[in-house]
Amino acid sequence: MRNKNLKRCRICFSKQLVNYLDLGNQPFSNSFLNYKDIKKEKKFALKIVLCKKCGLSQLSIIPDTKFIFTEYDYLSSSSKALSNHYKKMIKILITKYKIKKSDSVLDIGCNDGVLLQHYPKNFNNVIGIEPSDASKHIKQKRIKLIKKFFSYNTSKKYLKNHKRPKIITITNVLAQINNINDVARGLKNIISKESVIVIEFPYLLHMINKGFFDLIYHEHLSYFALTPLKFLFNNFGIKIINFEKQDLGPSGPAIRLFLAKDSSNHQISKKVIKQIKYEKKWGILKIKRYKLFEKIVKEKIKKIKKIIYTKYTQNYSVGCFTASSKGNTLLNCLNLDKKILKFASENNKKKIGKYTPGTHIKIVSDNDFIKKKIDYALLLSWNYKKFFLTRSKYAKKGGKFIVPMPTPRIE
Repeated sequence: MRNKNLKRCRICFSKQLVNYLDLGNQPFSNSFLNYKDIKKEKKFALKIVLCKKCGLSQLSIIPDTKFIFTEYDYLSSSSKALSNHYKKMIKILITKYKIKKSDSVLDIGCNDGVLLQHYPKNFNNVIGIEPSDASKHIKQKRIKLIKKFFSYNTSKKYLKNHKRPKIITITNVLAQINNINDVARGLKNIISKESVIVIEFPYLLHMINKGFFDLIYHEHLSYFALTPLKFLFNNFGIKIINFEKQDLGPSGPAIRLFLAKDSSNHQISKKVIKQIKYEKKWGILKIKRYKLFEKIVKEKIKKIKKIIYTKYTQNYSVGCFTASSKGNTLLNCLNLDKKILKFASENNKKKIGKYTPGTHIKIVSDNDFIKKKIDYALLLSWNYKKFFLTRSKYAKKGGKFIVPMPTPRIE
């Protein structure tokens, strides 16, 4: 396994990279462990740098992502809240862009088909691109799978077998791609004037302003705002036509970006122009803005630790609720005594029985977690707080959540 140091920005290739946050050495967040493998675990630098030319925030290293995705334990469908989010999204897209059953629809990074499964059953040109073994869990036979990373070469392969897509969705995936320029080139190759590209990702300004440091982990190579993405896609004849803020996403509050070919009839919304101006005013290219993030992060870690230690010293039993990737960054940054957090609750069968990376907390099923009589659970998937507060058995049976973000508190 080889990790390379990042020498140039992955969007504009500038060498003007400045470090602004160091979260220490951490293991890969999605590499959940069998007990026998704990001693062999490896850790790598988790630092963020800013490109002063285009405004892209990115990891200081290029991790070996092929290793990460060989045995991928994240199954999107294990989150009902996320599945519902995509169901609503597909309904909106079909109406807004008048998608017909004969149109081709493509999801890049389709995981276990969580988004594609929500297209109406009479849609037959439903295509997913997914390199990881999560694709083994796709249930609908109508979903045509291309088991590769998306690239310019993959786009050529796509066109040999399928029509140009009316809609391309890329949700919570762009951050995981190293060669973004090759992906943009691939998108340019397969879209028509009618095509719309829909990208969802955690918004950099939310992350910095709110102190969402748990969004940072090795599988997330880049952290986006509209400014660097405009720079990227302009080079490939693709324009940002609109965006929407989303309260919910796999990593927290997100931006849903709409893009189309420059030569298409889709107009650029005034909202986009206004937001890019706002990002400039906010300080998207100024390192001073980012240096404040480090202070916010340190303060937040202190507050979360204080709540946990207070409950532990009061003889309450404390655990974790959900074994999420971003939760592992949080756990490793907290650096708690190993005896404090007893178990992590999870409904993804691929994770149950394994141990969390770095902190080595045993993962048990939701039902077993309740049997352990955990009084307080650190809610690692805090972005689904409303869902868990109203629907989880743990909450219904009187369990209390320690919610770490955006303001650490008990609910």
